[in-house]
Amino acid sequence: MNDFDIIVLGAGPYGLSAAAYLRTIRGMAVRVFGQPMSFWERNMPAGMLLRSGWQASHISDPAQALTLDSFKHATGADVSTPIPLDRFVEYGKWYQQEVASDLDHREIAAIERNQRGLRLTTKDGETLHTGRVVIAAGIAPFA
Repeated sequence: MNDFDIIVLGAGPYGLSAAAYLRTIRGMAVRVFGQPMSFWERNMPAGMLLRSGWQASHISDPAQALTLDSFKHATGADVSTPIPLDRFVEYGKWYQQEVASDLDHREIAAIERNQRGLRLTTKDGETLHTGRVVIAAGIAPFA
């Protein structure tokens, strides 16, 4: 199937959270593209500790069930405070598996308007159609 109601571009905290909320809407066909937590993994300094507190570091989900506490319980991971970058990345990847296990890692090469709404083309040439696109691609291009 290449027709979707909405396509989310980005698999960091914001894109994954958007996907979690959108997937609660009955009958909505949602597709998510991206590399999970890649900005955090590739661009943050090794050994970094998050400045945000425990509660402020949860990635939002509609049932408030995919918290850092849930991650710790499900995986047995030791997460200290302040939260180390590597643990936050692990948490984000666990979250991704919970809400978007069908994540598509391919890059989108083009987004164009057409009579059906929007046509997205992946780098390998597949064409998808959607009415809406959520762009949660992160801040890297704006440095």
